[in-house]
Amino acid sequence: MNIRNLTYILYTEWLKVRNYRTFWLLAGLYTLTLLLLLFSLQGILNNVTVNINTKSPLPIPEYPVYSFPGVWQNLTYIAGFLKMFPAFLIIILITNEFTFTTYKQQIISGSRRMEFLTAKTLMVAILSVGIALLIGISGMIAGLLQQSPDYEAIVSRKLIFLASHALELFTYLMFASILAFLFRRAGITIIVFLLYSFIIERILVFRLPDAVGRFLPLEACSNLVPLPNSALMKIFGVSFSEYTSVADAGICFVWAMIFYLLIYWLLRKRDL
Repeated sequence: MNIRNLTYILYTEWLKVRNYRTFWLLAGLYTLTLLLLLFSLQGILNNVTVNINTKSPLPIPEYPVYSFPGVWQNLTYIAGFLKMFPAFLIIILITNEFTFTTYKQQIISGSRRMEFLTAKTLMVAILSVGIALLIGISGMIAGLLQQSPDYEAIVSRKLIFLASHALELFTYLMFASILAFLFRRAGITIIVFLLYSFIIERILVFRLPDAVGRFLPLEACSNLVPLPNSALMKIFGVSFSEYTSVADAGICFVWAMIFYLLIYWLLRKRDL
Protein backbone atom coordinates (compact mmCIF):
# COMPACT_ATOMS: atom_id res chain seq x y z
CA MET A 1 0.00 0.00 0.00
CA ASN A 2 1.61 3.26 -1.14
CA ILE A 3 1.43 6.81 0.22
CA ARG A 4 -1.26 7.77 -2.26
CA ASN A 5 -3.56 4.98 -1.07
CA LEU A 6 -2.92 5.85 2.57
CA THR A 7 -3.72 9.49 1.88
CA TYR A 8 -6.98 8.50 0.17
CA ILE A 9 -7.90 6.21 3.08
CA LEU A 10 -7.30 8.93 5.62
CA TYR A 11 -9.21 11.47 3.56
CA THR A 12 -12.17 9.07 3.37
CA GLU A 13 -12.14 8.67 7.13
CA TRP A 14 -11.98 12.44 7.53
CA LEU A 15 -15.07 12.87 5.37
CA LYS A 16 -16.95 10.46 7.65
CA VAL A 17 -16.25 12.41 10.83
CA ARG A 18 -16.01 15.95 9.48
CA ASN A 19 -19.69 16.74 9.95
CA TYR A 20 -20.42 14.11 12.62
CA ARG A 21 -21.51 16.30 15.54
CA THR A 22 -21.67 13.47 18.07
CA PHE A 23 -18.02 12.64 17.44
CA TRP A 24 -16.84 16.21 17.89
CA LEU A 25 -19.03 16.73 20.94
CA LEU A 26 -17.68 13.62 22.67
CA ALA A 27 -14.11 14.41 21.58
CA GLY A 28 -14.46 17.96 22.89
CA LEU A 29 -15.86 16.81 26.22
CA TYR A 30 -13.06 14.28 26.62
CA THR A 31 -10.37 16.86 25.77
CA LEU A 32 -11.86 19.41 28.17
CA THR A 33 -12.16 16.85 30.97
CA LEU A 34 -8.60 15.63 30.41
CA LEU A 35 -7.13 19.14 30.45
CA LEU A 36 -9.12 20.18 33.53
CA LEU A 37 -7.94 17.08 35.37
CA LEU A 38 -4.30 17.49 34.36
CA PHE A 39 -4.08 21.19 35.24
CA SER A 40 -6.02 20.90 38.51
CA LEU A 41 -4.19 17.82 39.76
CA GLN A 42 -1.70 19.75 41.93
CA GLY A 43 -4.48 21.67 43.66
CA ILE A 44 -6.47 18.48 44.31
CA LEU A 45 -3.47 16.72 45.85
CA ASN A 46 -2.56 19.77 47.96
CA ASN A 47 -6.09 19.88 49.42
CA VAL A 48 -5.97 16.16 50.18
CA THR A 49 -2.56 16.54 51.83
CA VAL A 50 -3.75 19.45 54.01
CA ASN A 51 -6.84 17.51 55.12
CA ILE A 52 -4.76 14.44 56.00
CA ASN A 53 -2.15 16.47 57.89
CA THR A 54 -4.83 18.05 60.11
CA LYS A 55 -5.83 14.60 61.34
CA SER A 56 -2.65 12.55 61.07
CA PRO A 57 0.23 12.68 63.57
CA LEU A 58 2.58 11.75 60.73
CA PRO A 59 3.05 14.79 58.46
CA ILE A 60 2.79 14.10 54.73
CA PRO A 61 4.87 16.37 52.47
CA GLU A 62 3.32 17.89 49.37
CA TYR A 63 3.99 16.11 46.10
CA PRO A 64 5.21 18.33 43.21
CA VAL A 65 3.14 16.97 40.34
CA TYR A 66 4.45 19.29 37.63
CA SER A 67 8.17 19.28 38.41
CA PHE A 68 10.50 17.90 35.73
CA PRO A 69 11.07 15.07 34.98
CA GLY A 70 8.34 13.48 37.12
CA VAL A 71 5.58 15.38 35.33
CA TRP A 72 5.75 12.98 32.37
CA GLN A 73 4.95 9.94 34.50
CA ASN A 74 2.46 11.77 36.72
CA LEU A 75 0.27 13.07 33.91
CA THR A 76 0.33 9.94 31.78
CA TYR A 77 -0.58 7.83 34.81
CA ILE A 78 -3.59 10.03 35.61
CA ALA A 79 -4.65 10.22 31.95
CA GLY A 80 -4.82 6.43 31.92
CA PHE A 81 -7.96 6.58 34.07
CA LEU A 82 -9.83 8.38 31.27
CA LYS A 83 -8.89 6.12 28.39
CA MET A 84 -12.33 4.52 28.25
CA PHE A 85 -13.72 7.70 26.69
CA PRO A 86 -11.66 7.53 23.47
CA ALA A 87 -12.57 3.82 23.45
CA PHE A 88 -16.25 4.84 23.32
CA LEU A 89 -15.43 7.10 20.37
CA ILE A 90 -13.81 4.24 18.49
CA ILE A 91 -16.71 1.91 19.26
CA ILE A 92 -19.25 4.43 17.98
CA LEU A 93 -17.31 5.19 14.81
CA ILE A 94 -16.80 1.52 13.92
CA THR A 95 -20.32 0.34 14.73
CA ASN A 96 -21.75 3.23 12.70
CA GLU A 97 -20.14 1.65 9.66
CA PHE A 98 -22.44 -1.34 10.07
CA THR A 99 -25.48 0.56 11.36
CA PHE A 100 -25.53 2.91 8.38
CA THR A 101 -24.18 0.24 5.95
CA THR A 102 -21.25 2.44 4.87
CA TYR A 103 -18.92 -0.56 5.23
CA LYS A 104 -21.07 -2.56 2.81
CA GLN A 105 -21.22 0.35 0.36
CA GLN A 106 -17.43 0.74 0.42
CA ILE A 107 -16.84 -2.95 -0.33
CA ILE A 108 -19.42 -2.95 -3.12
CA SER A 109 -17.79 0.18 -4.56
CA GLY A 110 -14.47 -1.62 -4.86
CA SER A 111 -12.66 -1.04 -1.58
CA ARG A 112 -10.87 -4.01 -0.13
CA ARG A 113 -11.40 -5.29 3.39
CA MET A 114 -7.73 -4.72 4.14
CA GLU A 115 -8.10 -1.05 3.21
CA PHE A 116 -11.07 -0.73 5.53
CA LEU A 117 -9.14 -2.32 8.38
CA THR A 118 -6.11 -0.15 7.64
CA ALA A 119 -8.29 2.95 7.83
CA LYS A 120 -9.62 2.04 11.26
CA THR A 121 -6.17 1.04 12.55
CA LEU A 122 -4.72 4.35 11.37
CA MET A 123 -7.56 6.17 13.08
CA VAL A 124 -6.75 4.36 16.32
CA ALA A 125 -3.04 5.15 15.94
CA ILE A 126 -3.63 8.83 15.19
CA LEU A 127 -5.97 9.18 18.16
CA SER A 128 -3.48 7.45 20.47
CA VAL A 129 -0.52 9.56 19.37
CA GLY A 130 -2.61 12.74 19.37
CA ILE A 131 -3.70 12.25 22.97
CA ALA A 132 -0.14 11.47 24.06
CA LEU A 133 1.06 14.67 22.37
CA LEU A 134 -1.69 16.67 24.09
CA ILE A 135 -0.54 15.31 27.44
CA GLY A 136 3.07 16.12 26.54
CA ILE A 137 2.21 19.72 25.65
CA SER A 138 0.16 20.06 28.84
CA GLY A 139 3.05 18.70 30.91
CA MET A 140 5.51 21.08 29.27
CA ILE A 141 3.29 24.11 29.93
CA ALA A 142 2.52 23.09 33.52
CA GLY A 143 6.17 22.38 34.23
CA LEU A 144 7.45 25.65 32.79
CA LEU A 145 4.89 27.61 34.81
CA GLN A 146 6.37 26.32 38.08
CA GLN A 147 8.73 28.44 40.14
CA SER A 148 12.34 27.75 39.17
CA PRO A 149 11.73 24.84 36.78
CA ASP A 150 14.64 22.47 36.24
CA TYR A 151 15.22 22.99 32.52
CA GLU A 152 17.95 20.35 32.38
CA ALA A 153 15.49 17.72 33.59
CA ILE A 154 12.94 18.34 30.82
CA VAL A 155 14.63 15.86 28.52
CA SER A 156 15.06 12.67 30.51
CA ARG A 157 14.34 8.99 30.28
CA LYS A 158 10.89 9.65 31.77
CA LEU A 159 9.83 11.16 28.45
CA ILE A 160 9.37 7.54 27.38
CA PHE A 161 6.14 7.54 29.41
CA LEU A 162 4.52 9.61 26.65
CA ALA A 163 5.30 6.84 24.17
CA SER A 164 4.19 4.27 26.75
CA HIS A 165 0.84 6.01 27.11
CA ALA A 166 0.42 6.08 23.32
CA LEU A 167 1.04 2.32 23.26
CA GLU A 168 -1.35 1.87 26.19
CA LEU A 169 -4.06 3.74 24.30
CA PHE A 170 -3.38 1.94 21.03
CA THR A 171 -3.68 -1.51 22.60
CA TYR A 172 -6.74 -0.48 24.61
CA LEU A 173 -8.47 1.01 21.56
CA MET A 174 -7.65 -2.03 19.44
CA PHE A 175 -9.39 -4.14 22.08
CA ALA A 176 -12.41 -1.86 21.82
CA SER A 177 -12.19 -2.14 18.03
CA ILE A 178 -12.36 -5.92 17.93
CA LEU A 179 -15.46 -5.87 20.13
CA ALA A 180 -17.04 -3.31 17.80
CA PHE A 181 -16.27 -5.46 14.75
CA LEU A 182 -17.56 -8.53 16.55
CA PHE A 183 -20.92 -7.19 17.79
CA ARG A 184 -21.48 -4.38 15.23
CA ARG A 185 -23.91 -2.50 17.51
CA ALA A 186 -22.79 0.35 19.74
CA GLY A 187 -25.04 -0.49 22.69
CA ILE A 188 -24.14 -4.15 23.09
CA THR A 189 -20.46 -3.43 22.34
CA ILE A 190 -20.21 -0.81 25.08
CA ILE A 191 -21.97 -3.11 27.57
CA VAL A 192 -19.60 -6.01 26.82
CA PHE A 193 -16.62 -3.66 26.89
CA LEU A 194 -17.56 -2.34 30.34
CA LEU A 195 -18.37 -5.80 31.69
CA TYR A 196 -15.00 -7.17 30.60
CA SER A 197 -13.03 -4.08 31.67
CA PHE A 198 -14.49 -3.64 35.15
CA ILE A 199 -15.64 -7.13 36.12
CA ILE A 200 -14.39 -10.06 34.06
CA GLU A 201 -10.72 -9.19 33.69
CA ARG A 202 -10.47 -7.87 37.24
CA ILE A 203 -11.81 -11.17 38.54
CA LEU A 204 -9.33 -13.03 36.33
CA VAL A 205 -6.42 -10.90 37.54
CA PHE A 206 -7.48 -11.51 41.15
CA ARG A 207 -7.83 -15.27 40.67
CA LEU A 208 -4.80 -15.92 38.50
CA PRO A 209 -1.18 -15.84 39.70
CA ASP A 210 0.58 -12.51 39.10
CA ALA A 211 2.88 -14.13 36.56
CA VAL A 212 -0.18 -15.09 34.49
CA GLY A 213 -2.51 -12.15 35.16
CA ARG A 214 -0.01 -9.64 33.82
CA PHE A 215 -0.44 -11.16 30.35
CA LEU A 216 -4.13 -10.22 30.13
CA PRO A 217 -4.63 -7.37 27.64
CA LEU A 218 -6.03 -4.58 29.81
CA GLU A 219 -3.78 -5.49 32.73
CA ALA A 220 -0.78 -5.24 30.43
CA CYS A 221 -2.00 -1.82 29.29
CA SER A 222 -2.30 -0.52 32.83
CA ASN A 223 1.20 -1.78 33.69
CA LEU A 224 2.88 0.35 31.03
CA VAL A 225 2.75 3.50 33.20
CA PRO A 226 3.23 2.44 36.84
CA LEU A 227 2.10 4.45 39.86
CA PRO A 228 4.61 7.27 40.42
CA ASN A 229 6.76 7.26 43.52
CA SER A 230 6.09 9.94 46.14
CA ALA A 231 7.34 11.05 49.52
CA LEU A 232 4.34 9.30 51.10
CA MET A 233 5.34 6.00 49.48
CA LYS A 234 8.91 6.42 50.72
CA ILE A 235 7.70 7.03 54.28
CA PHE A 236 6.11 3.59 54.26
CA GLY A 237 9.05 2.02 52.46
CA VAL A 238 7.10 1.41 49.25
CA SER A 239 8.69 2.07 45.88
CA PHE A 240 7.19 1.66 42.42
CA SER A 241 8.91 1.36 39.09
CA GLU A 242 10.11 4.55 37.41
CA TYR A 243 10.31 3.12 33.93
CA THR A 244 8.24 1.10 31.48
CA SER A 245 8.99 -2.59 31.49
CA VAL A 246 10.16 -3.91 28.13
CA ALA A 247 8.22 -7.11 28.85
CA ASP A 248 4.96 -5.18 29.40
CA ALA A 249 5.54 -3.21 26.21
CA GLY A 250 6.13 -6.45 24.33
CA ILE A 251 2.92 -7.96 25.71
CA CYS A 252 0.95 -4.96 24.50
CA PHE A 253 2.52 -5.13 21.04
CA VAL A 254 1.58 -8.79 20.80
CA TRP A 255 -2.01 -8.14 21.91
CA ALA A 256 -2.36 -5.27 19.43
CA MET A 257 -1.19 -7.58 16.63
CA ILE A 258 -3.56 -10.33 17.78
CA PHE A 259 -6.50 -7.92 17.77
CA TYR A 260 -5.53 -6.71 14.28
CA LEU A 261 -5.35 -10.25 12.88
CA LEU A 262 -8.62 -11.26 14.54
CA ILE A 263 -10.39 -8.25 13.07
CA TYR A 264 -9.03 -9.14 9.63
CA TRP A 265 -10.26 -12.71 10.08
CA LEU A 266 -13.71 -11.46 11.08
CA LEU A 267 -13.93 -9.19 8.05
CA ARG A 268 -13.00 -12.03 5.71
CA LYS A 269 -15.30 -14.65 7.24
CA ARG A 270 -18.43 -12.68 8.00
CA ASP A 271 -21.01 -11.48 5.50
CA LEU A 272 -21.36 -7.83 4.60
